[in-house]
Amino acid sequence: MREETDVGSALPAAVTARDLWTSAAAPGVFGAWECLLPAQALSWTDGVYDLFGLARGSTLSRSMTLEHYREDSRREMERLRSEAIRTGRGFALDCRIRTPRGEDRWMRLLVGVGRENGRVTRIFGSKQDVTAEKAMWSGLSAAARGEPQTALQGSSGLAQRLREAVRGERTAQADLALAIVDVDGDGKLEERFGHAAASEALRCMNARLARLFPDALLMEPIGPGCFALLLHLPGGQRTLAPTLDGAQTLLARPISHGSQAVVPVMAIGAALSNASHRDDPGKFVAEAEAALLAAKSAGPGRCRIFGGVVTLPVPAGAARH
Repeated sequence: MREETDVGSALPAAVTARDLWTSAAAPGVFGAWECLLPAQALSWTDGVYDLFGLARGSTLSRSMTLEHYREDSRREMERLRSEAIRTGRGFALDCRIRTPRGEDRWMRLLVGVGRENGRVTRIFGSKQDVTAEKAMWSGLSAAARGEPQTALQGSSGLAQRLREAVRGERTAQADLALAIVDVDGDGKLEERFGHAAASEALRCMNARLARLFPDALLMEPIGPGCFALLLHLPGGQRTLAPTLDGAQTLLARPISHGSQAVVPVMAIGAALSNASHRDDPGKFVAEAEAALLAAKSAGPGRCRIFGGVVTLPVPAGAARH
């Protein structure tokens, strides 16, 4: 559910990753919509009108609303829409739109399919402004390029191996994911547990990663308490997210060292490959590092994928309704 975002300039010094994350996590304009078939009769809630910059309650036509989509987004949306009507399966897509005042926005489109007597009679769903979320990912990626977060970009040997994997014929059509596991992001593992226990924890973490990802195309330490993995995961984000979440749960198990129990507090950031990375593998690294920044900003023990949905963690003990 991701289109390419433009990488802008590095973040101003006063703007932190946490600032971007908090801003992006604030709910954007959100609304519901429905389109009756085959008449193509549209209905929107006020939030969708606001997202498109149109007067609430104004007359809608599908041809008119399509004019607000950027061409690449419109083309992909139309393809997926036709497929949804044909197959009865919904979809999600992030689209670029432009308001009548010329404001460019990112919209997250969720589509469901309704049937009557076995026939698709309507499609419906939600539309949400995710412009701040896209700006966050672009800003974090630019920041990571300007000030690398790990030793991965500075290692010529690792960079060359990554370049070969991204450009290699065997993986050209595959889904590649670059994950960075930071076990000691605050640099206090040794301070909290002592040198021997910290060393044992990192050795154990390396062994756990090897067991969890025996088929990794690349798995290397890239600094104290930090590991890089290049994975072949067909299925994209749908596969990567649960894979990393499950791995994080297993990696975070306490590590025994004498009478001590070392509990790793880690962050994982990952990015999925796309066509632009073949000519610019450094962008792939920057996106994984941007996701690592986002994971750290979201709080301890977090995993984030570049371009993924932004949410703030629920504080411990918060009331549930």
